[in-house]
Amino acid sequence: MIRLAILNFAFACFIIWAGWLGYVQFVFTHDVSHLSYGIAVLFAVSIAAIFFGKISHIERVEVWLVMLGLIGNLIGFILAMKGIDTSALGSAEGVQKVATNLLAGMGVAFCSSLVGAVAAIWISVNAWVIGK
Repeated sequence: MIRLAILNFAFACFIIWAGWLGYVQFVFTHDVSHLSYGIAVLFAVSIAAIFFGKISHIERVEVWLVMLGLIGNLIGFILAMKGIDTSALGSAEGVQKVATNLLAGMGVAFCSSLVGAVAAIWISVNAWVIGK
C-alpha cells in the first residue's frame, strides 16, 4: 500500500506541476464538450476506490477511460466538421468563422483524448502495482 501511495503522490506532483505551467487549465478550457470533466471524475472515483480496497473494477475502468477519450475525439471531429460552410469560404469573415469552429472541434478531440489516455495509463500503473 505504501508503494501505491508513493506512486500516486508522484503522479499528483506531476499533475500539479503541469497545472502550474498552465497545461491542465488549457486542456479543460479547450474541451468545450466538457467530457474531460467526466473522465476526470471517473478517474478520481476509481483511484479513491483503489485506496479503499475496491479493485475489481480496474480493468473495466481502464477501458472506459480510453473509450471516453475516443468518444471525445469523435465528438470533436463532428463539431469541427459541423462548422464547415463551404459557401462562407469566399469572404475573410467566413474563413475566420470556419477556422474558429475547426479549432474548437479539434480542442475537444485532442484534449478529451489526452485526458482519457493519461487517466487510463495512471489506472493501469496502479493496477500493475497492486498486482491486478
